[in-house]
Amino acid sequence: MTSIMRIWASACLLLCLPASASATGLFGVTHPTLACGDDAILRSLSDRAITAQQSPAWRKTLFRQGDCHLVTPDLRWEKIANRNGLPLMRRVPPVPGLPPLYFMTGDIAPLAPTLAGPSSMMAERHALPTLPVAAPQAALPESTLPDETPKTHVVPPVIVQHADTPLPTDLFFMTRGFQKLGSLILTLMLAGGAGWIAILVLRTIWRMTHRRRAIHQCMELTKRHRPMLARWYQQAQADGSQAQTAWETHVERFSHATLIPALTRSGRNASWPDIRRTVQAHVTTVAASPQPGAQANTTAPGFYHQDMNQEEYAAFCSQWIGKAGWETHPPVATGLGSVIQGHRNDLKMLVHCWMDRKPVHEDVILQGIKEKTDSKADIGAIVSNAPYTQEALLLGKKHRVFLLHHEDIFKFVSGIEVPDVA
Repeated sequence: MTSIMRIWASACLLLCLPASASATGLFGVTHPTLACGDDAILRSLSDRAITAQQSPAWRKTLFRQGDCHLVTPDLRWEKIANRNGLPLMRRVPPVPGLPPLYFMTGDIAPLAPTLAGPSSMMAERHALPTLPVAAPQAALPESTLPDETPKTHVVPPVIVQHADTPLPTDLFFMTRGFQKLGSLILTLMLAGGAGWIAILVLRTIWRMTHRRRAIHQCMELTKRHRPMLARWYQQAQADGSQAQTAWETHVERFSHATLIPALTRSGRNASWPDIRRTVQAHVTTVAASPQPGAQANTTAPGFYHQDMNQEEYAAFCSQWIGKAGWETHPPVATGLGSVIQGHRNDLKMLVHCWMDRKPVHEDVILQGIKEKTDSKADIGAIVSNAPYTQEALLLGKKHRVFLLHHEDIFKFVSGIEVPDVA
């Protein structure tokens, strides 16, 4: 008898403890509503503006994914947490397999507290038909009680363990953050690759434009020095077997003395290694091609003869200077010979012509030095048909005046490096 009473006391304690422990914090819904295990899905399904734009299949999918249930006002719930502005409730008494659910704040209301005890439990069971709880069997007479313990149908208690579920606002859990991160990385890679390709294309276009401008500048300089290059080419061809080597030497000399300094001044010297062969081939083509108007100048400017007067000798020298590509002014007679002024680009040259049967003495040299100084010429030369005395040679060397024979005037003027004018 004592063991039977103990079993009845334990069963009553298990049935009454959950209701009495949570009687002061019970809630119920004010009308049939929706509760979900995911707060984000609950917000989406409760928003009429969102659901109106979606299809029924979309709502059914969210309903299944969010573990949603329809809740009626006759059920009681206990508030266990408040996350992201929504209350998290669990069923009272607990039902196996039913997890805590989120409710919209406006759909729940607290219930009036009830007295705990067997009578209140019985009333609660009658009020909640959805919670089938078997009542204990009536006590049998002592004579009819079997020797074994009477069987009672007791609802086993449900132990809800606390688990830290991922927050609904977690980037990688709720919004498929890993997929978005992968898409972002892929987008950045594609953008970086496109930017790199664009930089390469722009750089190639810039280099091509830079080379084209450098080639055009070199061609202009080659055209400007065409008479001198043509004479160099003719002189190189006259060497016979060493013509190619002699001409390559002239081309390298022209490149380092005229082309490369001009490219350096314009900031395009870095393109020279790439355009070197093209430019030098163009120089050879220009030098080997016949000059425009060469048919009119094929006749020699004249021949020297001893019966020339001073004026004819000066004209003879002027023609050779003009043949070398210099622009000359008509000869001007002075007390000792004639003066020829020539210029090319920014280079100015003064040539003093003197014809005599005797060796040239110092007076003629001093006259040429004075004329060069007065005219501020860059180059001064004295041309004569006669030899020079030793004193005249020393005086010309001291004042940097070239003493030439008229047979050397053409070669001397052709070999002068004329600076480029940008």
